[in-house]
Amino acid sequence: MNNPDHLFTVAAEFAQATGNAERFHARAASVTGDDRIVLTQKASDWEAIAARRREQLRAALREALRGTLIAEPDTEQPAALWRRRHVEVRARTDDGSRVRVRCTPAQAVALGTALIGLAALTDQLGGGVLGETIATFPPTLGPTAEPEASGENGEPA
Repeated sequence: MNNPDHLFTVAAEFAQATGNAERFHARAASVTGDDRIVLTQKASDWEAIAARRREQLRAALREALRGTLIAEPDTEQPAALWRRRHVEVRARTDDGSRVRVRCTPAQAVALGTALIGLAALTDQLGGGVLGETIATFPPTLGPTAEPEASGENGEPA
């Protein structure tokens, strides 16, 4: 249900339950004996209610935020370092909102490699020359590479 009133109601119920649990814990801390036991039990009951409300709130948020987000790469700074440990890819939506995707270094390399490959393929299918430009770089030697030419004694020539 994408009704904002429903989302507000679920959030208010979660906040109320959390507040009640905190109040009963505070009251229990200031008394002793049977009163403390009763108030601690009420606090536990409210914590259980708050946990259920939190899950309902998460579900309502997932439902409200479901859908595809369409954004274009940020033209000023499409990628940047984030806290010196991650790469941040930046984009903007049609309404001007900013979108950020944070990647580990390994994820950034994988993403970049995939983007370069797809760009070359797309460019080639469109009649461009990007694929030819990338193909001019020397390939790396792999298991299918030919062995070096060798002399009569088996040593490299």
